[in-house]
Amino acid sequence: MILDQLKSAVEFANNLPRYREIIGILWKYGFADVLKLVALQRVLGLEDATITLREDGVLSKPLPVRMRMALEELGPTFIKFGQIISSRRDLVDDEYFVELTKLQSQVPPFATSTAREIIESELNISIDEVFSSFQDKPVGSASIAQVHAGTLKENGTKVAIKVQRPDIQKVVELDLSILHDIARFVDKHVPEISGLNPVGVVAEFASTLVKELDFSHEASNAERFGKQFADDPTIRVPKIYRDLTSTRVLTMDFLAGVNVYDEKRLQKNDIDPSVLARNITELIYKQIFEFGFFHGDPHPGNMLVMKDGAIGLLDYGMMGSFTPPFRTSIAQLIAGLAEKNHQQVMRSILDMSEEGFASNTAKMLNDVEEFSGTHLNRPLREIRLEVVLNKLLEMLRNNHLRMKGSFYLGIKALTQVEAVGRTLDPDLNFIKQGEPYAIKLMQGKYHPHRLMMLLQRWASEGLDFLDTFPGDFRNLYQQIKHGKVSIPLQHKIDPEGFEPLRKTLDSIANRLTNAILAASVLICSSILIHSGIPPKIGDVPVIGLAGLIWGFFMCLRMVLSIWKHGGL
Repeated sequence: MILDQLKSAVEFANNLPRYREIIGILWKYGFADVLKLVALQRVLGLEDATITLREDGVLSKPLPVRMRMALEELGPTFIKFGQIISSRRDLVDDEYFVELTKLQSQVPPFATSTAREIIESELNISIDEVFSSFQDKPVGSASIAQVHAGTLKENGTKVAIKVQRPDIQKVVELDLSILHDIARFVDKHVPEISGLNPVGVVAEFASTLVKELDFSHEASNAERFGKQFADDPTIRVPKIYRDLTSTRVLTMDFLAGVNVYDEKRLQKNDIDPSVLARNITELIYKQIFEFGFFHGDPHPGNMLVMKDGAIGLLDYGMMGSFTPPFRTSIAQLIAGLAEKNHQQVMRSILDMSEEGFASNTAKMLNDVEEFSGTHLNRPLREIRLEVVLNKLLEMLRNNHLRMKGSFYLGIKALTQVEAVGRTLDPDLNFIKQGEPYAIKLMQGKYHPHRLMMLLQRWASEGLDFLDTFPGDFRNLYQQIKHGKVSIPLQHKIDPEGFEPLRKTLDSIANRLTNAILAASVLICSSILIHSGIPPKIGDVPVIGLAGLIWGFFMCLRMVLSIWKHGGL
């Protein structure tokens, strides 16, 4: 225990400069009062005079804008944190969502000589021996990595080499440690935020970011995604070169295309924006309903349009996945929205929630009916899925329900694609286009082949059970016979803690004690009455009579107490 405390103290001392920098930036953008960090001011040695306030009127800007600016100044870890939080619509409202989606991670590139050193040391190669050409100027630079173009000597293929920034691992580890500390501090001292489980949110973010820092993980995602769409001519997934890939270097085919919003170049390539919008929409529905494995960040910057109209997707660091039952629930939700069936919408929402049921079903159904009347009572092409899903999440919060974590990433992907599709084609009927995929998935549950597979699996599991049951039962009997079986008991604690249980036990103990004392007094008094010890009233000893009266009083008091609390 003492060693852990000493270790924490040493880590805090080592991280002190970064703590000071973070608190200073938060103070500068007006977040000291919001986060209640004034108590840390003295610990970190921050006085009002040591903090440089901005002179450009930034404190007059709206709070969401200042939050975005602060996150951008805090660096790559906090930028990523804001980007991921923006996908959790259960945590942020519309104003914060709009600002957090604007977070920019473009930063100046690091030296090409450093990039070359990282590539050669990570892959144990010489760049000049493997690449016939290597472009020193990066084609893209972000907070975690930058990308160089090159050509393979072996076959003349143009490739993109993604190189992780030097020391980014240490920076991220330090910032994640501080984020955990801030989350624990906020959880303990800021009740308004503690209800959102800041410690759990940061832990989830840390897990996601650590995966993104491992480029071999991104390579696996790209390969899996590529296999899903190997025979689909409407999409291009870059090929991964495993022998030129490590945890810090990722080599893949170079996709040359145009920006999805570049109207002039799209027209030059005879690409119809409305057809492109439908293809992009079908692509996200295929990912979710047919495969259950989808791109988690399909914004325009991660999309390219090839000359033949195919869509090229980039950056496979953030991916999402849905289990078959969860995909069925989403299909029922989409179909319910398309058919404006509020009961089906409610059932699908409950199936996708962590709880699986509503504490007040009547209120939930009433909220869904009101929601349907407000948001679904219009032509389907006018219904925006983004608005509908966000209102659904708001309704869930009001009914104290939480969606499973993967759902939020799915919402982000769907709404990003819908925004791109509607920009390309304002008449796009996004929900209607997803209905066939949803219906196909639901009908597939009852396909004869699937039912036959289920029967075969159940039969196999049943035979396995019958085969192992006698032996398992005999083993259990022997353990019971020799007293080696322990039965764990679980006590579900009341929300108020142990206090109600303590009061109940105290009441039982008090009544039992009073009953024993009353019985003892009555017995002793009876003995004294028969003893004839003076003084007496008539022939009855006074001490015995007094004890008898006191004993009856104790019994009467106990009976009244039990009756008052619902006994008898």
